[in-house]
Amino acid sequence: MRFTDILFIIVVLVLVAYGVIYYVRTQRSRELRELEQRKDDMMSVSIADQLFTLKNMDLSGQTKRKYESIVASWQTITNFQFTEIESALVGAEQYSEQMNLVKAKKTMAQAREMMDETEVQVNDLHDMLTELLKVDTENYEKHEQLMERYNTARKSIMNHSFDYGPAIETLEKNLNYLELNFTKYNEYTKNGDHLEARDMLENIESDLTSLEEILEKIPAMYSQIKNQYEDSLEDLRDGYQKMLDSRFNFEDISIPEKIDEIQEQLNDAKNRIKQADLVEAKTLMDKAERNINSLYDLMETEIASRDFVNKNIVQLKTLLNEVAEHNRYASIEVDRIAQSYILHENEVETIGELTDQIEIEYNKYRQLTRDIEEHNAIYTNIESSIKKIRKRVEEIDESQNNILKGLSDLNHREKETKNNLDMYELELRNFKRKVEKNHLPGLHDNYYALFYKVTDQIENLSHQLNRVRINMVEIDQLESQLVENLADLDELTEETVDSAMLTEYMIQHSNRFRYDYPEVDQAIKEAQYLFYQEYRYEEALAVIEKALRRVEQDAPTQVRRMYHQEKQTRL
Repeated sequence: MRFTDILFIIVVLVLVAYGVIYYVRTQRSRELRELEQRKDDMMSVSIADQLFTLKNMDLSGQTKRKYESIVASWQTITNFQFTEIESALVGAEQYSEQMNLVKAKKTMAQAREMMDETEVQVNDLHDMLTELLKVDTENYEKHEQLMERYNTARKSIMNHSFDYGPAIETLEKNLNYLELNFTKYNEYTKNGDHLEARDMLENIESDLTSLEEILEKIPAMYSQIKNQYEDSLEDLRDGYQKMLDSRFNFEDISIPEKIDEIQEQLNDAKNRIKQADLVEAKTLMDKAERNINSLYDLMETEIASRDFVNKNIVQLKTLLNEVAEHNRYASIEVDRIAQSYILHENEVETIGELTDQIEIEYNKYRQLTRDIEEHNAIYTNIESSIKKIRKRVEEIDESQNNILKGLSDLNHREKETKNNLDMYELELRNFKRKVEKNHLPGLHDNYYALFYKVTDQIENLSHQLNRVRINMVEIDQLESQLVENLADLDELTEETVDSAMLTEYMIQHSNRFRYDYPEVDQAIKEAQYLFYQEYRYEEALAVIEKALRRVEQDAPTQVRRMYHQEKQTRL
């Protein structure tokens, strides 16, 4: 590389470095100007003028203490914080001129941080001073509004004192209290304590709002007590007397005493209204309303119960008579059936118990009618008793019906069993004919044992059905056992015949192999012995079938298929 090239590169680098430095210094200078402008704007806030205005006002009390606190804060800002900010800005400018850009940046950051904090404080002080300067004007406007509302409330009390009744004295005391607070407000304002005056206006507004609500509610509450609740009490007294004249009775409650208790609650509520304690008065009124409604419900329920009793007392007697007649018929029917059948559910005793229970319900009914005739009836109690008696009588009737329904099945079951018995005898004869039809040489002892067992069961069942009083439970058990053994005998007969016939078919098919296969000849002889001597047809079939399968694998299957086809054709 030539010297001129190196020189050119150095010149370029110097120019670039100079440009960078110039740019950074320019940036720092612009940031400094912005911070200076922020400082000037902050110092130009009209706090000093606001403090001067307040200083010339004759302040006292809370307002003066607030003013002095703001003055102290402003002095701290001007004497210390503004000085520190100015010092930081000067230092940053010096570092920038000295090309100490790092320190310049750090000092500017410190100045910006102090300025951010001081700006918040200055703005807060300005807002507090602005509010403090407006308090007097705002108090005046609010005072005028409250005075107008106060005068309106005063006129209402003076001009409509009749509407507020005994509460007028308490309302006048509230007016005097408000007047006293207005006087205190004027004193605070005259002495220059505008903040204390503002607090007093807030108290006046709260008390005045409460007074306005009381003025609105008291007439309505008095009207509700007189025109709604006390009229209802009078209506209850009249209604109660009319019910007494109509021979009504009430249990464990004295309605006149309850009415007097409610009147006491209303009197207490009036006293609470007089004292302007409307919350407690409303609680007492609500309680009185609930008690009034409870008395109305009690009396109306008693009237409704009398209507129910008048409509249902005769029907209850008719129901009792019907169930008693049903029970008499059930008793006769149970006695009649008991002569032919042995009963197992204590039906006779149950009918006797139901008869006693019907008499008990009859006695309850008679007592109800006596109470009504002697004018001792509490109709709500009688209604409840009628419903209980009716429910119990209906249960008794259902029990009677269930007994008769259960007994009515006995005759049907007896006839059905007798019809079945003929069918069982026919089945037994069919089994015998099936065996005889196939000309078997004999039957094994097991077959005879089951056959004779079924025969004995048929005879026993026939004997039980022919008794004077039959036991259908025992007969059902005998029939169930008989049906089970008949099914077993049917299956055994079928197996016996099938085994015997298949054995003959297998022997016929095996004869062609007996001279060529000694084992087949031996199997035929063994099978014939079991067949003709022992009558063990299943074992004989197993012996010959096994031997035949050894000499001709498919032969036994073909023989069985041929046999079953022929059997199906016969059927």
